[in-house]
Amino acid sequence: MNADGLQRAIYTKLAASSPLGALITGIYADVPQNVDSGDDSAFPFVTIGGDTMTGWDTKTTEGTTAVCQIDVWSRSHNILEAKEIGSAINDALNNAALTIPGASHVLTKVESATYMRDPDGKTKRGMILARVWFTRP
Repeated sequence: MNADGLQRAIYTKLAASSPLGALITGIYADVPQNVDSGDDSAFPFVTIGGDTMTGWDTKTTEGTTAVCQIDVWSRSHNILEAKEIGSAINDALNNAALTIPGASHVLTKVESATYMRDPDGKTKRGMILARVWFTRP
């Protein structure tokens, strides 16, 4: 189903977004951990990689739809920073063409965005879900 190619395509699209890049310190699949958990210097950042993939084959085409989770992490004093970053992710991904190795991209739609405060009382999180449809050529 080409999950690795899809993650690379999403990373490439987000990394190419200058407006998003101006708001964050990085885009990660696995966030490097600071020695001091109270150190806020790595924030805000984005993580990608939580996907749910489902086939939508026809008699002639092998297709996949994937719901891709993109998380925003902020330690700003309010949740507005996370929402601003979420908007930049939406602008970069919604209806954007993705180059997925070994696949033909059909459509990308940002389906939802949820913002919340983490139980630590300090971290704000945004969870953006984007659905991507693609087929095997």
